[in-house]
Amino acid sequence: RLEQFPVPELARAALEWAGFVHQRWEEKTAWRIGGQFRGRNVSFASTKFGLKAMVETDQELTPAPVPVVKLPTGVMTSVKVDLSQDPDLQAFVDDFVAAVKKAAGVFGDRVLGTFVSNQVDDGNVTLLNQSYRLRGAYNLFRWQGQALIDGHGDPQTSKDVAAIALRGAGYDPATPSVLLPFFLDTNIGYCLTAMASAYFSWLEHVLILALPFTAHWDPARKPVTQAIGDSWSDKWRGAFRARGATPDADEQRVFNLLANAAEQFRNLDAHGGFGKKEQALLAHTPIGAIPARLAEGAGAVKAQVLSEAPSTFPDACAVFDEVDTFLHEGTLRKAFTWIEGGLQVPFNAEFRQRIGDAIAAGEDAFAEEVDVFAAREDALNNFE
Repeated sequence: RLEQFPVPELARAALEWAGFVHQRWEEKTAWRIGGQFRGRNVSFASTKFGLKAMVETDQELTPAPVPVVKLPTGVMTSVKVDLSQDPDLQAFVDDFVAAVKKAAGVFGDRVLGTFVSNQVDDGNVTLLNQSYRLRGAYNLFRWQGQALIDGHGDPQTSKDVAAIALRGAGYDPATPSVLLPFFLDTNIGYCLTAMASAYFSWLEHVLILALPFTAHWDPARKPVTQAIGDSWSDKWRGAFRARGATPDADEQRVFNLLANAAEQFRNLDAHGGFGKKEQALLAHTPIGAIPARLAEGAGAVKAQVLSEAPSTFPDACAVFDEVDTFLHEGTLRKAFTWIEGGLQVPFNAEFRQRIGDAIAAGEDAFAEEVDVFAAREDALNNFE
């Protein structure tokens, strides 16, 4: 039932608003707040293992557990009760939880709603770092594609992955087929498209997370909410330079690689399989239906109409590897140290000033800031 509270702090704020007070509790508990509900002592707590609603009762429900360590004076322990054995207590707890949920909703809508909106407009927000999850999708599809090509150097891995792909398509891997090479090429193409799409999703995410680490980003001119809605190319420009500034040669070169990769490896399927403009069109001519982009040369025809997955897959990997190197060794390297450390990213002015000062002070100062914030996040995650 307590999964009904996606934002536990709203429940805490609402209960404080209603006159409940904070109580001492054992470790691994972020907060516990208590008061009275229908004449009975109740409390609500946010713990490492989820939210807990607690009710004081004089019934002998279960023998009290013996603490492993002696608890400080004034700190209480609780007993988990099977409420199905006490319908009246179950109804009371249900009513209490429902009342807290309603109070949290009212507090969020009527008290915090406008304030939260203003905070977002002012950039006083933190973005959750999802780099690891998004990068994981890219790594998975890249691994699968390469496994279909050469098994990563292991013939048995190649056979096993091919067999899985065949089963997924409804075929029996034990039945020989002359079409197997064509089938594998098609599946490599699937992995290529999925890998490219995953890479650009990760790229757009980390380019936004990198903004507070740049000296040129101005949230007054480009709010983070607006930056999030930009295309990947605008996100790239926003992360690397001030508006109107000219890119250096290295940045322009890597950007061009990405633009070509987006066109060849992702955009065809990203737009419903039709690509942009004339990518998937066959024009009617006196010699038959031919690719409308014929004038762009054989490369465009191969990339957009003909299946060339075994050759283009390594090409795509090479492009993404080069972009990775540029990101990790270029002007955003400090941002990537932070992001790949798994830390969340605040966007408020105080954080930007603090992290800017640390970057300017040198490697040791920045490393110290990373350690400070990492320790703080660990303490929060462990409810310490």
